[in-house]
Amino acid sequence: MKKLICILTMTMFSVTIAFAQKNKPVFEQVDQTPEYPGGMPAMFEFIGKNLKYPKEAQKNKIQGKVMIKLIIEEDGSISETVITQSLGYGCDEEVTRVVKAMPKWVPGKKDNELVRTSMVLPIMFALEGKSSK
Repeated sequence: MKKLICILTMTMFSVTIAFAQKNKPVFEQVDQTPEYPGGMPAMFEFIGKNLKYPKEAQKNKIQGKVMIKLIIEEDGSISETVITQSLGYGCDEEVTRVVKAMPKWVPGKKDNELVRTSMVLPIMFALEGKSSK
């Protein structure tokens, strides 16, 4: 019973922290933008290793760009994601899956304080040997 109470207390504490973070403002312009650990080359490597071209998109020869808006929290975690430019055929879901699997980022700063930051990432889908539509 003590374990259960301890687990419930820790869970409620985590939910309270998450709720408190979501009530804080989200900034689009900050003094220091969030950074993927290791920088852009590391992010491209992560996406390259983890992004799978959906079979439905391959079958229909779908190419192009998916734009995903995400919020990077003060602790570097990615909370909310929204597709702002869609390709369909499973590409949007795949981009969302990969972005949510990313490790924590170095969070953004405004006035030397860690802040919630909104940013948009473009993720390209291109079939080998084909030009984009």
